[in-house]
Amino acid sequence: GHNINLVDTAGLRRLAKLNDNVEYYSIVRTKKAIHNANVVLILIDAQKGLCRQDKLIIDDVIKKGKGLVLVVNKWDLVKKETSTMKKFQDDMIYQYKSLDHYPIIFISALTKQRVHRVLEKAWEVYQRSKKSISTKKLNEKLKSILMKNPPPAEFGKVVKIKYATQVSNNPTVLAFYTNSPKKIKNHYSRYLENQLREVFDLKGIPVVLSFRSK
Repeated sequence: GHNINLVDTAGLRRLAKLNDNVEYYSIVRTKKAIHNANVVLILIDAQKGLCRQDKLIIDDVIKKGKGLVLVVNKWDLVKKETSTMKKFQDDMIYQYKSLDHYPIIFISALTKQRVHRVLEKAWEVYQRSKKSISTKKLNEKLKSILMKNPPPAEFGKVVKIKYATQVSNNPTVLAFYTNSPKKIKNHYSRYLENQLREVFDLKGIPVVLSFRSK
């Protein structure tokens, strides 16, 4: 019941392996497709696993603030044991920690296994990307998160986050107003992001936390 425009791009190769103008312009078109997309589906070869080039594309998608779904294809060719899928997923996340925030679907284009889930999941991610979190709800949840684990003090100076608000979509940018924005460490920023992603169901979309003076 929805109109969805699918853009199929050429697979990207490492720059060192580019042989001609056709491959160069394939990269240009792919980057343009990513720029214009609402949600990007990145196809991973199950037999090869996550490679460096895949990570570079994922980086580009996340930096551009696009929804992201990882699609592991050729799953029919992988020898199955107990928890094979979970081990494969855990290995991907181990290599690239941010993937813990994005859906991973295992499919076989040959046998059609779980292929229907790809567009269903893409649509879910697209709906999340349009989500606006009310300032009231955001601060209600933030209060309990801060009570559970407040920002660590530095050299005796107490860091206080006074309130937060969503300032944009695509990517979702959450602004936090604090007395010492430069004293918010990366590990604490990740803690806030993980907590808010879980509370507001933000799987599949980039989230940027911006700390500002107040």
